[in-house]
Amino acid sequence: MTYRYRISYRKPGPVAQAISFITGIVALAIAAFLGIFILAALVGLIVIGSAAFAVRFWWIKRKIQQAVREGQSPGDVLHADYIVIEERETKSPDV
Repeated sequence: MTYRYRISYRKPGPVAQAISFITGIVALAIAAFLGIFILAALVGLIVIGSAAFAVRFWWIKRKIQQAVREGQSPGDVLHADYIVIEERETKSPDV
């Protein structure tokens, strides 16, 4: 049994073509506008985030340098004397 499919296709009229063309141009313009807006928002967030990171990094670096100048240990670093009670060998894993 053979099936034959016949597809009939009519070319749309000039009014339908004009409406399709105008709709496509409008959709393309909206997509471009939204793309530019989203790109500008992302670039703005990246710039603001980078600036905040740079300021935070500078602030921490400044505090550490100030602590070193004053003879303090920066952060949670402790300087202490210690005595070794027992030494033991550590086995390195076989690779």
